[in-house]
Amino acid sequence: MNSPTLVGTRLRQLGDAPLLLLVATGVLLGSMLPMSRVARAEGWSPLAFAFWPALGSGLALAFAGARGSATAPEARPVLTYSLIAGVLSVAVPNSVTFIVMQSVGTSVTSLVYTLPPLFTYAFAWGLGIERYRPLRLAGIVVGLGGAALLVLGRGMAGGSGSAWWLALALCTPISIAAGNVYRKLRMPKGASASLLAGGMLLGGALALLPLLAANGGLTRPGMAGWTVILAQCVFTSLGYRVYFHFQRVADPVYFSQFGYVVSATGVLSGLLFFNEHLTLPMLLAIGVILAGIAMVNARAP
Repeated sequence: MNSPTLVGTRLRQLGDAPLLLLVATGVLLGSMLPMSRVARAEGWSPLAFAFWPALGSGLALAFAGARGSATAPEARPVLTYSLIAGVLSVAVPNSVTFIVMQSVGTSVTSLVYTLPPLFTYAFAWGLGIERYRPLRLAGIVVGLGGAALLVLGRGMAGGSGSAWWLALALCTPISIAAGNVYRKLRMPKGASASLLAGGMLLGGALALLPLLAANGGLTRPGMAGWTVILAQCVFTSLGYRVYFHFQRVADPVYFSQFGYVVSATGVLSGLLFFNEHLTLPMLLAIGVILAGIAMVNARAP
């Protein structure tokens, strides 16, 4: 094997490395958490910031996927998949996250991204996709206990209103988990990763459009504001392109771990750039959630 071929082979192997894809997916998609705070400062509403990056990156990825496909997949399954996956994986979690973040901060909101693996296993087990494993079931209970502790701890620190916001934030991991299971069951055959990613983002944007129009948020003047949107479109396009490739390379349990990197990215950005801090109840809740995660991912001897 000559040198250029060997280098190309090693680069492809590196591009398929699950750990590298895990970190890349989590960091790129986690960028939306601090960027949403910047967008808010530039005058964007949470719904607008959920809509415009989904629309822009969705168009870019769908165009790239359509051009790169040797054979065109069936249109109806792709359209149905795009709309449902877009609602579950883009529209609901992103809009809820950006709305809640304005009240409870980046660090606290980021912690809900540790929970999708727990809900994903619960849904998959309930539907018969995953077999019954007592340790994993116990891990789900422990992880949900950590989530409840996080809500209660935040309520004691910031008042009952803060607890209600964090309880609303739990819609994010539930919706993401439902999207994970749906994609496992209904992903169309023969469609490229770019086309599937673009279709899902466009489906999410379409679902957000009526809400955005009703709130008068379709336009926002200002070059600085549009620069933020453009930057997030780049992060989103790269993130979801890697996301779908990662989903094909890794097993479902390993794939779900990218939420922890998203959470870590959000927490670190809150601590470094937005002068946030972690309280003792939050640290205790993180420890309980991590214990539940370890139980869910533990392999039986």
